[in-house]
Amino acid sequence: MTLGLVDRGSEISTDLIATKLSDKHDILVLSAGKLSQKKYQHQQVSGPDIPPPPAPDNFFQKILFRLGLNQASREGVMFTNNSLSAIKKFNPEVIIAVNGSSQLKLIRREFPKVKTVVFGRAGIGHDDLASLHARPDLFIALTPQALTWAVKHAHSNTKTIHIPNPINIKPFQSAKPAEIDLVRPIIFTVGALTSYKNIPSVIKAVSYLKSSLLLIGSGELEDEITQDLSQLDNEFSWIKHLEPSKLPAYYRASHIFCFTPDPQEAFGRVYLEAMAAGLPIVASDDPIRRKIIGNSGYFVDPHDSVDIARGIERAVKGKRKIDYTEDLKPYNLATVVNSIEKELEELEENVSTSNIG
Repeated sequence: MTLGLVDRGSEISTDLIATKLSDKHDILVLSAGKLSQKKYQHQQVSGPDIPPPPAPDNFFQKILFRLGLNQASREGVMFTNNSLSAIKKFNPEVIIAVNGSSQLKLIRREFPKVKTVVFGRAGIGHDDLASLHARPDLFIALTPQALTWAVKHAHSNTKTIHIPNPINIKPFQSAKPAEIDLVRPIIFTVGALTSYKNIPSVIKAVSYLKSSLLLIGSGELEDEITQDLSQLDNEFSWIKHLEPSKLPAYYRASHIFCFTPDPQEAFGRVYLEAMAAGLPIVASDDPIRRKIIGNSGYFVDPHDSVDIARGIERAVKGKRKIDYTEDLKPYNLATVVNSIEKELEELEENVSTSNIG
């Protein structure tokens, strides 16, 4: 069973994993967002109605994040509370808490005998630390760096392992490119509009170049992004909401992928999508991004828009398409799901053993 307030990144990973696991297991996915017909059971839970905070600056947003009072944290708690009756009816042996942190604490309080799993999707820092303090039975770190960190902070009863995000490569290699009326080259960036994703830095970088910008994403910083784009002389297209199944066409229509988040970003499955599409990638210069992308990336300072612009220029002058076949092997969907399934079966065996006892 998986539980989560589904957003774009989590939705794709959740769907890929749940689909594969449903071959052998009873799976129920609870989400606030709609999902098309799937192999597994899915129930849409009424989402929380929380108005966005009144345009605070980035410093204030970071304080709210640290206190667990930001919009995303509050939405996660309210969504989980609205999901409790469905969880009781399904009576799961294992719950995968997609949103972690305070969601996990509520689940463990309400279902103390159910085994819990959390993916370290928030990255090294406060939110994943809160998830570890909630003492899940299994914590899955998405990178080796995150695993090293988690081992130091996990309770002795929490098993910590490294399993990366999966990627289904085929759609990104076969999709027909979307028709986009923008000046070439098209610089593509996609992600939730939150402070640590640093989307404004990418917009500023594009302003130094003779290129256009394709942005897909929504979130807390929409007002700031609207203002930044209004001052951009370059051509741009901003799509706030897009079905995940339509994303491959936009990767295929773009020339350069640029995403430069803070080190707080746990992984960045968008890199895998860009790699599957063969795009040159401009990324933050940190160990996690270098591990994912390998030697073919153009690595930059995520807070220096001039450096980002230089990285984009180098990417434009480089290879038009890049073969990431070897780099993508660790993220093969079947390999990743088999690793997860092995761990879940071990948890289920522990549940059965404890019930016999």
